[in-house]
Amino acid sequence: MNFVAIELGTFWSALVAYALATAIAMWALVFRRRPERTLLALMSVGLLLHTIAIAARWTRVGHLPVGNMFEMLSANVWGLMAAVVVGYALLPRVRAFAAVVLPVVMMVLGWMLLPPMEVTSLPPTYDTVWLYIHIAFIKLFLGAALIALGIAGIILLRGSGLAGDRFSTLPADAALDDTAYRCMALALIFDTLGIVSGAIWAQDAWGRYWSWDPLEVWSLVTWLCIGLTLHLRASFHTRPRTNSILIVVTFVVAFFTFFGIPFVSRALHKGAI
Repeated sequence: MNFVAIELGTFWSALVAYALATAIAMWALVFRRRPERTLLALMSVGLLLHTIAIAARWTRVGHLPVGNMFEMLSANVWGLMAAVVVGYALLPRVRAFAAVVLPVVMMVLGWMLLPPMEVTSLPPTYDTVWLYIHIAFIKLFLGAALIALGIAGIILLRGSGLAGDRFSTLPADAALDDTAYRCMALALIFDTLGIVSGAIWAQDAWGRYWSWDPLEVWSLVTWLCIGLTLHLRASFHTRPRTNSILIVVTFVVAFFTFFGIPFVSRALHKGAI
């Protein structure tokens, strides 16, 4: 079986589906349309094709494909799109969030196309079940944070007047804020589990749970930002718009942590997730 042909065919087909889904989501927002079934089907098909592409590459190279920049970014695009699909299916009242977050995913996708699609081997430290556990929790964390970002974006756009009355049929800001808060709470749980599983992996790989390298430090900063966002809302009953700003700032910090530090750090732990 020609796994290279399967990988390339499904990979590029998935990218076309993602791009079309983004265009339709933006068009629906601008022209006040609701092609929800079409959009969900298109994103789901793209995600399925991308899954097949990753599976074909995994079978071809013999290990989880997260060994270089292209593979890391491909895995992250897959994880973010999976979050959008799940959120779109489970949160029908706030499906407009897709128009806010899909451009973010497309930015990562565009970055993914820059490095070569080469195949590299994984270091021996990756030969552990904790790699899969750690990656899974971090993907869940980023997905929950992405959905919260989309809902926060709706609140901010509606409050600024930039979107006109395009979000007028959505729930009130208080209801949106409550949903975003729940998503951020999930993000904190998954990020905590991701850090703990990563520490266990580090103990197996390098003989220490924590070494204060750049990625570990910024992972802690991200965790503290999420906790602060949740704490301020729960303790001081801050307004939805304030909470939305905090969510955006927290997501920017998380984005820098997992999409910036791994590519500039010279430490042994580069965060190839």
